[in-house]
Amino acid sequence: MLKKVLVTLGLLFLLILSGKATETIVPRLSPLPATIQGQKISLNGEWYFHPSLKSGFNGTEDVKNWNTIQVPGEWVMQGFEVKKGEAAGYVRNFALPASWKGQRIKLRCNAVYSDCKVFVNGKEAGSHLGGFTAFELDVTDLVTYGKTNQIALSVTSESIADATSNASNYAVHPLGGITRDIYLFALPEVNFSMFHATTSFDSTYTDAILKAEITIANESKEKADGLTVNFILKDAARKIIPLPSASSPVPTIINGKTETISISLPVTKPVKWDSEHPYLYSLTCQLKNKQKILSATTRRIGFRQIEVRGNQIFVNNHPIKLRGVCRHEVMPLRGRSLNNDIWRKDVELFRRGNVNYIRTSHYPPDEALLEACDELGMFVEVEAPFCWAHQADVPADKHYDVLVNQHVEMVNLNRSHPSILMWSMGNESLKFKEYFKQASETVKQLDPSRPRIFSQWGPDADEGTLEITNHHYPGPEGPDKYRHYKRPVTFDEFCHLNAYNRLELAADPGLRNMWGKLLDAMWNDMYHSQGVLGGAIWVGIDDTFFLPGEKAVGYGTWGTIDGWRREKPEYWGMKKAYSPVKISLKGNMDHEGKIRFQVENRHLFSNLAECRITWEAGGQEGNITGDIAPRSAGELEITLPESLRHTEMLNLTVTGVRGFEIDRYCFRILPKNNESQSPKHPAGKLTCQESKDLIRINAGKYQFEISKRNGLLTAAHQGKSVLNQSPSLMVLPLNGEGEGIQMTGKNQTFAPFNPVCQNWVAQSVECIAMKEVIEVNILGSYKEAEGKFSYRFYPDGEITVSYNFTLLQDISPRQTGLVFTVPHFYNQLEWKRKGYWNAYPKDHIGALEGTAKAFDETLPVSGLAGPSKEPTTAWSFDQTANGSNIFRSTKENIYTAVLSGNGKERISVLSDGTQHFRAWIDGNNIRFLVADYNNAGRDTYLVSHAQKGYRPLRKGDSIKGVVRLRL
Repeated sequence: MLKKVLVTLGLLFLLILSGKATETIVPRLSPLPATIQGQKISLNGEWYFHPSLKSGFNGTEDVKNWNTIQVPGEWVMQGFEVKKGEAAGYVRNFALPASWKGQRIKLRCNAVYSDCKVFVNGKEAGSHLGGFTAFELDVTDLVTYGKTNQIALSVTSESIADATSNASNYAVHPLGGITRDIYLFALPEVNFSMFHATTSFDSTYTDAILKAEITIANESKEKADGLTVNFILKDAARKIIPLPSASSPVPTIINGKTETISISLPVTKPVKWDSEHPYLYSLTCQLKNKQKILSATTRRIGFRQIEVRGNQIFVNNHPIKLRGVCRHEVMPLRGRSLNNDIWRKDVELFRRGNVNYIRTSHYPPDEALLEACDELGMFVEVEAPFCWAHQADVPADKHYDVLVNQHVEMVNLNRSHPSILMWSMGNESLKFKEYFKQASETVKQLDPSRPRIFSQWGPDADEGTLEITNHHYPGPEGPDKYRHYKRPVTFDEFCHLNAYNRLELAADPGLRNMWGKLLDAMWNDMYHSQGVLGGAIWVGIDDTFFLPGEKAVGYGTWGTIDGWRREKPEYWGMKKAYSPVKISLKGNMDHEGKIRFQVENRHLFSNLAECRITWEAGGQEGNITGDIAPRSAGELEITLPESLRHTEMLNLTVTGVRGFEIDRYCFRILPKNNESQSPKHPAGKLTCQESKDLIRINAGKYQFEISKRNGLLTAAHQGKSVLNQSPSLMVLPLNGEGEGIQMTGKNQTFAPFNPVCQNWVAQSVECIAMKEVIEVNILGSYKEAEGKFSYRFYPDGEITVSYNFTLLQDISPRQTGLVFTVPHFYNQLEWKRKGYWNAYPKDHIGALEGTAKAFDETLPVSGLAGPSKEPTTAWSFDQTANGSNIFRSTKENIYTAVLSGNGKERISVLSDGTQHFRAWIDGNNIRFLVADYNNAGRDTYLVSHAQKGYRPLRKGDSIKGVVRLRL
């Protein structure tokens, strides 16, 4: 809570809470002047810093031997250590222009984590508790002109605000520091201390009322009379929109007092703001004395109205569905202190991923994010800075400062942003009545135009008092469970990405591609459930921080994009699942060149005619349009020219109303004329020789040996090794382990979890030579299973390896199949496969066809946390000692997978789209798995979705398959 001058200038109002009147102080946050040039001085940059302050610190100490530090920033991320519970000191000088004399000088701190005192020229200017909300101090009486001024802050990271937000605990490092912008600005002595605006529509949603709320402060020594306020509304093209009664007189304001005015301005047929059409007006409020403009300030206005009707939310009379992500403020080398307009980049990335809603977990963001959401089109749930708050005991004398005032500051700064859809009282905290009820009532009083939510594990944590309820991780049953619920339900966290099963991820980055299928199924059910407002994927961005010394801390790689803002495999899965234009082929192209499509338009506000759909076939392209209303279905038809009527493939690209690609498709419009899929083996010489220890088979240039000691196979091509001591049976158990859920800075180089079955003992080896094939059968047992391998050799060098085993113990597998070992120079992979989606980006690990290199000597080796320095390549090319992400990820449903060396050496796996392939570096060898069963892994929070694909094996169950290899 702010002290000193803020208390006298804050907006006071009464709330009726639990039957009694309670006074609430809204700390002042002045709207900036419309013309800020020359009226603002940034204090960002280099400051002096000391990690341990002496008693009585006020900034007048000799700082010449202090270190320097960059502001904004966290001190830990810059290599400083401050003892827990102690304050660190910041000092810098500044100068004020003489032209500012006679004005009021304000200091704005957009965030200081988490408890601070501010001193100007040795005198205390004020203090603030709370690490994610902005505050303002009046320093007029403390500064001088024409001389050097000094500002100092004592900052403590650990406080009761830190404890109730759990933010340092969450990030696995103290967040202390001046973490957002800090600056000075000048205002006239009679000025605006508050300016907010809300909009509402008439019953036909045609004409609107623009309600402006203004507080004018008289900080002069005289009374202020003869004042008027004047409003100017401009559209996006800067054209002035006529406003009736655009001016209003201001009552006389005695010195040291404020006057609050509320004015309703009728606006005829304004262009509406929504997430697909983020149309912004500007509203300027001028404070005049007769014809002289004393002050002016401007807000951007989006005309939109939010209503709760039953178990749905309507925006501008349209029922909405929220396709969301949770977002933390995160940069790998800066912690929670961001820069370089990363907020806008994030919004651009997420909207290109078909996200229309961001939840600011678990604290209010920098206002720059909301400005980007206003402009680019994105709904926002702004969350108060509380996470597991029940774990902290809040003293009675701090109850208001911590549990109410931070909500007040959040709402007071941000409530004019049209992008904000709802306020969240906090995350996953108990004690609603004790800790959050007063705050939620205060929020409603401050802003009755928006609903409130308490983001929790289940729907009853708010005692049924808020407009929207919530359920984190409801599982696949959630959409049906809440279909007819009495309130709108948001799944504020759902479809948690694979993150904590680090042993599985170390072996197979392909788990990240498999996640998209699970999201698609869940989102389709959510979309068609009326009571489910939508949800926010956990989570948007990896939460990984590299402390000095490259120690990785945080929750890790749980984002659809990484901390460097590179798209991960899940990003494409999210984009496809969330696509607002779903297109499916209704049949093959007919003899007249006509192709028909079923189209579902899942836009909330846009007719399909507002999109551009481009087709491409046979090197030609064209455009089609369709008149399909929002949240409706229909058909589209394309007639290809005669020259293209034997073209087999057609690509569609959908460009949305805001000008970027929202989806793409690739359809087979004519059948592929395949030759018979049955293998044909050319005639050739096939010989077999047996000795006491070996079976030797020659097939032209290929030589095979089967050991009679263990039944394993070795192959060579013209004397050069191809296969080494293969195969091994793999019944890979599910494994959710990963050394806990947080990375704590210790070395976490996880060996890939790739155990094959153990203790192979061959019981018999039998060779059967036939005219065109030689078959070798091996009976044997592992610790886990017993059964048979069967090798069949053909004259052209093709081999089939069959297996049929019976389990000797219970295992719930992630993958089952055969593992083969080849020399290290087989380090190039090519593949073709059948995908869940019919289109993928180039170099995506799930691409339908592609190439990959096992390892690139020019690139660094990363742990599971990813690169500790900003990378120059796509995520797919990150690599561990076991290979690049794109090389070692499972390729599901393959037709072919080929490993090759620098020369003509190649080993191919041939399949029919039902098997899966995965390769990795193992010491001096390359190993590859051909799996007949595969699932999405065992991350703790995703298992309710992934387990639909589980096939637990019991003792006595059998597994079998056939692997077809060509050398």
